[in-house]
Amino acid sequence: MSVDISKLNTAQKEAVTHGEGPALLVAGAGTGKTTVVTNRIAWLIQEGKAKPEEILAVTFTEKAAAEMEERVDQLLPLGYTDLWIHTFHAFCQRVLQQHALDIGLPTDCTVFDQTAVWILMRENLDRFELDYYKPLGNPTRFIHGLVTHFSRCKDEGVYPQQYLEYAENLKLDSDTTGDQDAAGQESKRINELASAYHTYQQLLLEHNALDFGDLINYTLKLFRERPKIRDQYRARFKYILVDEFQDTNWAQYELMKILAAPANNLMVVGDDDQSIYKFRGASFSNIVLFKKEFPTSREIFLTDNYRSGQKILDVAYQFIQRNNPDRLEIKLSKGKTKLSKKLKSHSASDGEISLLHFRTGDDEVRGVIEQIEKLRGTHKDFSWNDVAILVRANDQAQRFVRYFRSLHVPHQFMAAKGLYSQEVILVILSYLKLLDNYHESEALYKVLSLPVWGLANEDLIHLNHLASKKSWSLWHAIQNYHGDLKLSEAGVKAIEKFLGLVAEHTKLAKKIDPSVLIYRFLEDSGYLEVLTLEDNLTTREQLLYLNQFYKKVRTWEEEHLGGGVKEFIDFINLELESGELGTLEQDIEEGPEQIKLSTIHSAKGLEYRFVFVIGVVHLRFPTRERKEAIEIPSVLIKDVLPEGDAHLQEERRLMYVALTRAKEKVFITYANDYGTITLKKPSRFIEELGFPTDIEARDVNAEIVLPETKESGVVKYALPAKFSYTQIKAFATCPKQYYYAHVIKIPSAGRAVFSFGKVIHATLEKFFQLVKERGSVIQGDLFGSKKAAAKKAPVSEKELLGLYEQLWVEDWFFNEEEKKKYYERGRTMLKEFYASLGDTIPVPVALEQPFTIKVGDVSFKGVIDRIDEVRLEAEPAWKLIDYKTGKPPKDGKLSFADKEQLLIYQLAAKEVFGKKVAALVLYFLNTQQQFEFLGTDKELEKIRSLILDTVQKIKTSDFAPTPGFWCQSCDYRFICPAAQR
Repeated sequence: MSVDISKLNTAQKEAVTHGEGPALLVAGAGTGKTTVVTNRIAWLIQEGKAKPEEILAVTFTEKAAAEMEERVDQLLPLGYTDLWIHTFHAFCQRVLQQHALDIGLPTDCTVFDQTAVWILMRENLDRFELDYYKPLGNPTRFIHGLVTHFSRCKDEGVYPQQYLEYAENLKLDSDTTGDQDAAGQESKRINELASAYHTYQQLLLEHNALDFGDLINYTLKLFRERPKIRDQYRARFKYILVDEFQDTNWAQYELMKILAAPANNLMVVGDDDQSIYKFRGASFSNIVLFKKEFPTSREIFLTDNYRSGQKILDVAYQFIQRNNPDRLEIKLSKGKTKLSKKLKSHSASDGEISLLHFRTGDDEVRGVIEQIEKLRGTHKDFSWNDVAILVRANDQAQRFVRYFRSLHVPHQFMAAKGLYSQEVILVILSYLKLLDNYHESEALYKVLSLPVWGLANEDLIHLNHLASKKSWSLWHAIQNYHGDLKLSEAGVKAIEKFLGLVAEHTKLAKKIDPSVLIYRFLEDSGYLEVLTLEDNLTTREQLLYLNQFYKKVRTWEEEHLGGGVKEFIDFINLELESGELGTLEQDIEEGPEQIKLSTIHSAKGLEYRFVFVIGVVHLRFPTRERKEAIEIPSVLIKDVLPEGDAHLQEERRLMYVALTRAKEKVFITYANDYGTITLKKPSRFIEELGFPTDIEARDVNAEIVLPETKESGVVKYALPAKFSYTQIKAFATCPKQYYYAHVIKIPSAGRAVFSFGKVIHATLEKFFQLVKERGSVIQGDLFGSKKAAAKKAPVSEKELLGLYEQLWVEDWFFNEEEKKKYYERGRTMLKEFYASLGDTIPVPVALEQPFTIKVGDVSFKGVIDRIDEVRLEAEPAWKLIDYKTGKPPKDGKLSFADKEQLLIYQLAAKEVFGKKVAALVLYFLNTQQQFEFLGTDKELEKIRSLILDTVQKIKTSDFAPTPGFWCQSCDYRFICPAAQR
């Protein structure tokens, strides 16, 4: 293994090879921060200072964590068992899943997001006994404010008991002084808040739920109150890295300090000039306090910029210095020792910043489009991907979106919200609302408008008119139009087809989960086939949204067992009432070339050749400061505020982030007339950036004529960072199946056999977990050599069947008869399995053991069902067991295809875990047959070649179908034009 750091600059090498003790790495924009963090992890492993599982790296977004893991993956040639690269919340959730019982929490807690806790409060509002915060005219008005308030309390490490004690002291002071006016009213308000906070926390516990703040604070509680567990984690993590440290809050920083002590091998990475998340609780003071709390910590400044031209960097640096003296550069300078964060460009471009002034908002859009056309004309290598339009708030992008759509300019609006307003989701929600209430005329109209029914627009207009004329619902009209209207022959057939499907689905809605019903609607109506007819940007976007929504529905079903269509629609209505529009997940790496529109917050960490920062006017950028609706009492706040105007400083940092996204050119734009009552003045930032504020407005063409823009013929798909056996198998069966499942990711209908297999696997996992916990013989850890078999008594057959009943899921069975058949089959299977164990139950080394292995340059992930330890030539070795609930080979012989998955496990055991393998076992639970074998060198080489060849084919494939008998069991047979039926 060799990590090449020869191409890193001096400061980067210093950070990567830092030894023991705390370190503060100040990484300016575009200085290769992620490269340093990932190389440091790989270097620590290479130098033998830590194993992969002994390094903890935390960051802020799932995307950043995934990118970091992918980069580390590329640097480690053999693979790994368990990298602890997580967001703060994911790290804490992982810890609490193991140790929740140690602090009195249930182990099956659900994590509620802000919308879920809003709904929880809305449904239990009477429990809060609110007065001040429950106005008669609008009793739900302050729910958002209260939710945010409780979240901020948790960011500051303020717990309900502390709040109650503070409130009680305030009340005592008020009673003592006899002040029943202002101070008395304030005391009453604080007591109401404290009581509400306490009730809120009780509600969460009653619902086996935690919010995001709880994940951090309960982990803190665990480490403070259970020192033995804390010390286990301290011993595990020899090195800790915290990325984007400037965005941490007080509680998160406190958690890292507790975990890092006493060795304090803690490296924090950040840039105070890019701290832009105060609105969600980030503590700007953490990065400044780090040096005070770790005075001997090493300081490393990355100032070599590999992104932007020097002129851009110089303007940005001069601008951000207006935040002095509260910047780290000043705070860490002592006496004659002056530190500089001035960035030095290594870009071939000098960089350029321009100011564009327009009369109206429409002129601003047209003027930006003209500039883009000039760039397109003067740069032969121009790509739409080179351009980003950055806005301070989402609503500022709407004008650009409208123009771009009308002019067919390729663009992608990177909005974080809006899933429920996407066309495909509107159709699905309308259909579910219709099944819940036939007389939802708007929902019915939306569904009838779909081309799948073949209902002519004229017929639909006539039906609408009839409903309006007769004061009927549209549903009443389509059932009773015969005496008043004569529809076309096609229209009559369309109505009959539609009514038949609604009748059938109405019956099903009482028996099946919403996700199953949604899939039936998509398939039975033909809508899914319509969505997949063409491969273009619109299709891919709609399928992406469909997949995201489908996951949300499945998650809801897991949290609301037995909930039907009505309950789901009620839930969606509550979400909409709360202001939730549906979270959008977007991938900028996929799709054709497109201009990117996003907020500056969303653009953090990204880079573009040309950046337009638009709408830079007074009260929009910088925005007017919005105080928190309900502020935390100042005596409870631990964050240290800067000397200057904290809000203005944060807005400056936001502009600094916008400027430093650009490689070659930045355009600052503004207009005077945005259609509001008053004309807009240029932002103070324009003058602070060195531009005059009295330049003439530019003339733009009223009509924009663009050269024809065609969507790129080459569709760009992001390959998975890690491949799995399921993907390899799917492609080998049929490239089109792989395309549907893993490229455009069409949700697939579940099947009884899959639900059943999942339950059996989960049951055996829980069973052997109990065996491990109750086993009387002490074992070594995963990498130890001690092994034992527990007496059968610790876990009885009755307990095994109890686990089965507890874990049973009723999804995707065709009817009650099939469900009962599978259930009884499972009981029989498990009884026979238990009987086959004999007098002793083997105590596994590991269960559901994940791994990532490198095969050539391909990262391959998998999970081994069960690992037992046996003796091989008097040495400890592993037996790898894979359960199957299907039928064994008819001839009693395993083919190479049967062996493939276990052969990959054998490679992983040797190369990732460093273990000898004594045997591979394919365990067919249906017949209790065990096929034991060991891969030969020839077979192992063959499986390597298979993986590499298949991945290479995936990279270059046009995903042409290969129809055959397997089409009969393919999830996509109803939408694939080539399927054999």
